[in-house]
Amino acid sequence: MTHSLHREGTLESLEKDYVLFVYPARGFNYKGSAPKVRRLVELLYLAGPVNMCVTTLRRNMYSGVKPEEVLESIKVEGARVFSVFDSREKVKDALIRIKQADEGISIMVSGVTDSVRELSAELGIEPYMINLSLGVHGRTDLLPPPDIREFTTMCGHGVVSPNLVRDVIRRVRAGKVTEWDGSVIIAEPCACGIYNPVRSAELLREKAPLYAVDRW
Repeated sequence: MTHSLHREGTLESLEKDYVLFVYPARGFNYKGSAPKVRRLVELLYLAGPVNMCVTTLRRNMYSGVKPEEVLESIKVEGARVFSVFDSREKVKDALIRIKQADEGISIMVSGVTDSVRELSAELGIEPYMINLSLGVHGRTDLLPPPDIREFTTMCGHGVVSPNLVRDVIRRVRAGKVTEWDGSVIIAEPCACGIYNPVRSAELLREKAPLYAVDRW
C-alpha cells in the first residue's frame, strides 16, 4: 500500500506528476542500507525532483532544508525517501541513474499506470507488484469539491488543508501572491514531501481566475 495512490485530476495534469519512493525492506535490504540510500538521494537530486523528503529529517524541499543537510542526516539504516517529479523525462532519468547504480534497494514509482508501465518496458524493468486505488468510499459528501482535492490529494498524509488551498486561491485571484509563491505556501506543510508545487502552480493559474467568491 502507498499513500501516493489517491491523487486526483485530469489525465493531462497527472502526466506531470510522478512519485518515486526509495524503501529499504526489513529482512531483504535493510541492513547496511544507509550509504546506499544516501547515494540514491544524490542521484535523485541530479534528476531534478520538484519535492523530496527523507524520514531522517521529515522536512520537504520548501521547509528551508538544504541538500547537504538531507544527505548528512542519512546515517541510520532504514531511511526512506519520498520524492516527486514533474515530467516523464525527469523520472525516467532518475530511474536510469538508479538502475545503473544497482544498490539493491526497493524502488516504488507512482503515476498514471499506462505511463509507468511504458517507462518500465523502456528501461527493461519488470514491476513485481502493481497497486491501484479503488477510490474513496463512505461519506463522500463530507469531502471538499473535486477541484480542491486536486491540490489536497498531492499530500499523501492529508495535511494540506482544503481551507489553506481556498485561501491561497483567493490570494492569487486578488494578486497578493504569484501562482508559484502560493503553490509553495501549500507545499510547506506536506510531511511526506510528495506535494508537487509545479503542478500546483499550473492548477492555481487555471483555477484562480474562475473560482467563485461565494464558494468561501
